[in-house]
Amino acid sequence: MRFRKKLNLFKGVKLNVSKSGVSLTVGRKGVSANVGPEGLFLNTSIPGTGLYDRKKLLDFGGRKSDAAPARDRADTAPDAKLTQAEALTEVFVNIGALARDLPRDWSEEELALPPEDEIVEAAVGEWLSALSLPIDFNVSYEYEGGVLFVDMDLPEIEHLPTVKARQLASGQVKQADKSRKELKAEYARCVFGLGMFCASYFFCVTPHMEKILLSAYTQRRDSRGDLEDVYIYSVVFEREGFEQPGYQHTEPEAFLCRFKNRMNKAADGTLKRIEPFGPDAVGM
Repeated sequence: MRFRKKLNLFKGVKLNVSKSGVSLTVGRKGVSANVGPEGLFLNTSIPGTGLYDRKKLLDFGGRKSDAAPARDRADTAPDAKLTQAEALTEVFVNIGALARDLPRDWSEEELALPPEDEIVEAAVGEWLSALSLPIDFNVSYEYEGGVLFVDMDLPEIEHLPTVKARQLASGQVKQADKSRKELKAEYARCVFGLGMFCASYFFCVTPHMEKILLSAYTQRRDSRGDLEDVYIYSVVFEREGFEQPGYQHTEPEAFLCRFKNRMNKAADGTLKRIEPFGPDAVGM
């Protein structure tokens, strides 16, 4: 760990039972997905503000119409394990799309007086503590002179669901295995999007945070079979890039490439080892 503050973030999964049936909720404050008879919904909110949004991402076809025979409804509805896998995949792989717009209504006091470094670190820790995502990851961080230094221990590719839903011409929903290529593509989108998502909220802590040096690593086995930390991307985010309207619709990898970065993606989609930036990358 290169920085003094560290938080372990754990996944949250909840089973809901009601008159309308059984549903699954993944996550809690900030980001969650809900899967039930109506389909897959993504819920997002900003803790402490009362702002909330709910979007329907997938329709499993579980309810054709009120007149549909019960047997047909059962045939088209995916099983619980498959819907959970779809929920985990949809929320985490598309986490970059949930990056938020930066506030434009800072008070005069907030704009005039930079907060002490410890206050910024406390605010970052408060947001991280309220966050729960489908897969565990760890963050260590330190704030100094308008720059937030972040090391992110990423989820592993093995933690992503390996199955997907495939709808047949008959309307039936079947389970299919993802290819290795699909998994690598989803993992890259996941880990780049996670950095994009977290950075957007970090910038919202104070208007005086101008840069974020975020370096992300995973665990891999060396030639002796021992696990070691391997950095796979390092990027210097600048506030201006998050102030562009609609930037969340950019592919996470393409968005990261707008900034000073180090990453090495092989032709087969593997994210190879890199040397992370040091403080000199932000002029310190």
